[in-house]
Amino acid sequence: MEGFVYVVNPPEIPRVCFGSGMERITLPMSGPGLTSFMRKIQGEVRDFPGPYEYTHGKELGKKYPSAYGYSSFASKLPRLPPTEISRFPPIGAYNVETKKKIKQAARPFNIGTKLDQTKIVEMPGPADYAVDKKPASLNICSAFGSKRIIWPAVAVICTPDNAAKCSKCNKTPIGDYFHQFQLNLDMCRRCMNKQLRWLKRCSTDLFYRARMYTELSLYKPVRYCGFFHDHQGTTAAIQHLPTPTLKYKIKTENYLYMFKKRLGD
Repeated sequence: MEGFVYVVNPPEIPRVCFGSGMERITLPMSGPGLTSFMRKIQGEVRDFPGPYEYTHGKELGKKYPSAYGYSSFASKLPRLPPTEISRFPPIGAYNVETKKKIKQAARPFNIGTKLDQTKIVEMPGPADYAVDKKPASLNICSAFGSKRIIWPAVAVICTPDNAAKCSKCNKTPIGDYFHQFQLNLDMCRRCMNKQLRWLKRCSTDLFYRARMYTELSLYKPVRYCGFFHDHQGTTAAIQHLPTPTLKYKIKTENYLYMFKKRLGD
């Protein structure tokens, strides 16, 4: 046949790009550039690894199987306890020589110095306040913002003459005293304190104590008006205490009376 070329071995197809058929390592096989993730996915890099080189073979033995000399395939049956190994160095291994000479103190253990006295804290601690009681507040009378009057914590009884008589000792109270506005009864501070001390005794009946505490709570602190003006037996009065001093006295007493009510005195 004319024009037929008999080919025994077909010609090799040339490469399109130079070096496209060469085997190359794209990732480092070892060294600092090999990360833990790359080491995990790179697979086996050795040509002919032995059976004991695989991961499951490493579980059979350990680098240090036993600190007491037992092999990795020793029986797990109960055996005698090993001899106790001391972890502390022997006596001769310590360095008993001091590196620096110790300087002696002029007054060892502070001999001759004065003892520091504990400072007394005048302010009460957080646990001293009664958190279960409602905080005391000032009695304020206001008329829609046009007038604001702070009532004194101790009521003032203004009469031409001091007609107060204690219902217990029948004497005229000196200074502040207590008044029961419902029954119009007076009680001096000495008799009030005597009643409170008597109620705190262990021999007092519980029911009687509760009833007396309820009755005594109705007595409110009051005072006669003679501390800042003089009536001289008439309804008119001559003020002998300056008004700024009187206001400052009322504000101070109201502030201190709030703490007195809060502490339950």
